[in-house]
Amino acid sequence: DQQEKMLALKKGQNLCRFTGSYCSMEIPIIGVCLQTTESYCCFNSRLARIINTSGGAQIGKPVSDCTGFTPTEFASLDFSRIDLTEFTNEIMANVRMPSATTINTDSTATMQRKLTNYHTRGHQ
Repeated sequence: DQQEKMLALKKGQNLCRFTGSYCSMEIPIIGVCLQTTESYCCFNSRLARIINTSGGAQIGKPVSDCTGFTPTEFASLDFSRIDLTEFTNEIMANVRMPSATTINTDSTATMQRKLTNYHTRGHQ
């Protein structure tokens, strides 16, 4: 169904954390579980998931608690204890740094243009 497709999409983007599983269909008389359902907390960003998961552990929230933080709880978080490696790696993977050759070429062109302007106009 549509909800399961959305969950799969969010899980694929690493926006969810597994919170546990439970028996969602049982034969009551003999207590046999026919179907187990997994549950997840999903977030709008990886950073939100990381902070919610690590921050929740800091203040003793159960992993199944998908709620956000109160202002007091948020203020009590020690961000130095939150591992942001996954988030920074994602950012760095999407950042394109110019090569040294590009930087040198751009710098040389800028200096030449300024020198030309100075000599032709008498100022920079």
